[in-house]
Amino acid sequence: MVSVSAQGMPGGGYFVAVDSQTAKDPEWGKVVCALCQKHRANTMTYPKGETDALLPKLRLQKPRYVCFVSMPECVGRELVVGAAQTLRKIDEDPFGDAIWGIVTGYDAADAMRMVSQRKPFVIRKAATSMGGEGFFKDWESGFASDEGSKNRFWTKLPGDVKAACKNVEPDPAKALAEAFNQIPVDYWCTSGHARERNWQIVFNQNAGGFIVHKDGALLACDSAKNTFPIRSPNPKVYVAAGNCLIGHIDQRDCMTTAWIHSGGVNQMVGYTVVTFYGFMGWGTKGLFESGRFSLAESFFLNNQILLWKLGRKNPALLEKGVDAKGEFSPKAMIAALRGVVRSQDELGLFWDRDTVAFYGDPAWRVTCPENRRDMETDVKGNRITLRFLRERTFPDSLDHKDMRPVGVFLPVPPPDGVRIVATATGKPVDGAVVTESFALLPVTGRHEKGEVLNFAIEKKK
Repeated sequence: MVSVSAQGMPGGGYFVAVDSQTAKDPEWGKVVCALCQKHRANTMTYPKGETDALLPKLRLQKPRYVCFVSMPECVGRELVVGAAQTLRKIDEDPFGDAIWGIVTGYDAADAMRMVSQRKPFVIRKAATSMGGEGFFKDWESGFASDEGSKNRFWTKLPGDVKAACKNVEPDPAKALAEAFNQIPVDYWCTSGHARERNWQIVFNQNAGGFIVHKDGALLACDSAKNTFPIRSPNPKVYVAAGNCLIGHIDQRDCMTTAWIHSGGVNQMVGYTVVTFYGFMGWGTKGLFESGRFSLAESFFLNNQILLWKLGRKNPALLEKGVDAKGEFSPKAMIAALRGVVRSQDELGLFWDRDTVAFYGDPAWRVTCPENRRDMETDVKGNRITLRFLRERTFPDSLDHKDMRPVGVFLPVPPPDGVRIVATATGKPVDGAVVTESFALLPVTGRHEKGEVLNFAIEKKK
């Protein structure tokens, strides 16, 4: 195993963590070496299932990125939960301390393909299961099924002004397979019922067809039991915003590894549990599509917003861990937290906190086009500026269910003992958070296009 010093990365370096079983495999060892060379990263092997063993080195290095390299047999929910919990313990605050991801795949060649991505990737072509003509407004081309209808399907080819809708029979399965095979897309996002073995194309309708997998390959299966292979090797990212369990790698051959192996997916966000609250899935999708952050940054920052909300609702829950080895169901969670959880919102936030996976190299920069942005942020020295590019309205209360503070990444760690003040008033911003790598700025009320808000990071008085 190699160990190369990290140098020069703003706000810290890159750290590669490899479980002991994966480290013994020569082909997976090549993936680790390639990732370390790509990012000039330090690496460490840890006992499988014991991510906390990484903490001494992580606290010494304080990396900005941490990537876990694991063969699929060593991933599972346990690694996802362990990564999320360990990477909040590098320092003493309750927030995440590094942007993280898991490099894996059906085989080591898939993982090597993930690691080989270097150039920034801007989403231009997109596909979804939540179709409608409006979806294509900001995308050059793509396709869409409709989880509310088994007979509608849209395609938009390069050069088309708008998407064309057609009727498909008996369901969208064949149309989806043909579209994936013939129309390259950069971004795929889905909702609806799913498990580790399949995704139901039309919500609550088995007659709407399925996407399934076999030997690492994706197949579309229609309600007449016909199957159609999906071979879509062009690079893409996948946000399974509203799907249960599709991000859970419970064995080598599953939906996640099939999307990576035959679907060209190099980064993926997905639930390892059933989803009933949806904060991590839909929140990551929303931040990503805002055009201000990479997919990995969106995943990380959305989790920090979740922690901010959870801490305001019930700080005691920030201290509670999750046992990924035990029964994992809402009923079991309620029983384990009896006397601590007081509302559905608290349970939902806690449920989502550690159970959503990010697969791929977290430093590979995948973004949506800048013209989607509703605001610009700028950090110079101790000054933070927000400039609204279109009208925005935020809740008036910090404790409103829909309140989401504005996240800003900091290029260098601020000094200890600081706070955020609004420069217009000189007063501390209620609910603001500043950590070594990011700030969360609660903004309330309505703001016009072109309006500017200025903040400063100052020593606490």
